[in-house]
Amino acid sequence: MRRIFVIFFVLASLAVFTAGHQAHAADPLMVFCGAAFKKPMEEIVVTYQKKTGDSINVVYGGVGTLFSQIILSKQGDVFVVPSPDIMERAKKRNVIEGGSVRDIAYVAPCINTQKGNPANIQGLKDLARPGIRVGIANPEIVYAGAIAVEIVDKNLSADEKKSFRKNVVTYAEDFNKLATMIVLKQVDAVIGMHFLEGWYPDKVATVKLKPTEVPRIGSAQAAVIAYTKKKHEAGKFIEVLASGDAQAVFRKYHYFGTTQEAFSWVGATKPIGGEFAVAKEWIKK
Repeated sequence: MRRIFVIFFVLASLAVFTAGHQAHAADPLMVFCGAAFKKPMEEIVVTYQKKTGDSINVVYGGVGTLFSQIILSKQGDVFVVPSPDIMERAKKRNVIEGGSVRDIAYVAPCINTQKGNPANIQGLKDLARPGIRVGIANPEIVYAGAIAVEIVDKNLSADEKKSFRKNVVTYAEDFNKLATMIVLKQVDAVIGMHFLEGWYPDKVATVKLKPTEVPRIGSAQAAVIAYTKKKHEAGKFIEVLASGDAQAVFRKYHYFGTTQEAFSWVGATKPIGGEFAVAKEWIKK
């Protein structure tokens, strides 16, 4: 009888362990990702899931919003951001594991117009012309929006800035929504990123800024979130994001693989990331 009880106990323990292990394994990896990387990330995730059988949930949004979500929920496994200064803030808040940060790709600001550029936007000052419908991302929560207002503040006169602000018809809450505005022809132009034409080659055109008008470039980075219970799996996925196969996907959508590619496209060497205080006039009351 004692022997039967011991066997039953062992089998029951194994069943509980197996069920718990399976539940943990089935638990999807949670990735918080800036919306500016949605297209390549979707493709990389699909391929990763097919190869490994692991499940991944990706939350896309403005990086400021994602940062707040992670802090409030104390959940998540991988954080993907568009600039090193954001990662530094995350490190100071103990939101990420500092030693886990990896560079993935590089991005540069530009003007994006509808395909064919029907509004004949030739440069930054044209965005201040009467009647031009302009879109930018919300500078308080979206990196592309913060760069956009920095470009405007540093390169347009007071009168031009006033005209530009009159022309702004949307402050999109993430980069994907900003892109949708130009694709649906709801705006004539946005201050966006160089890769957007790679997302929608039949819908979007690119107008370069002057090298002197570009204050900085962005660097896509990924890191393990400090609250993760899947440190190994999170690290494994980040290694995939930094791999040659993932780089090929990013290049497919026109992201830069090196700083030199980005600098060559811009026409000058620029800071990578960096803090910029958004002027009060751009902050919604």
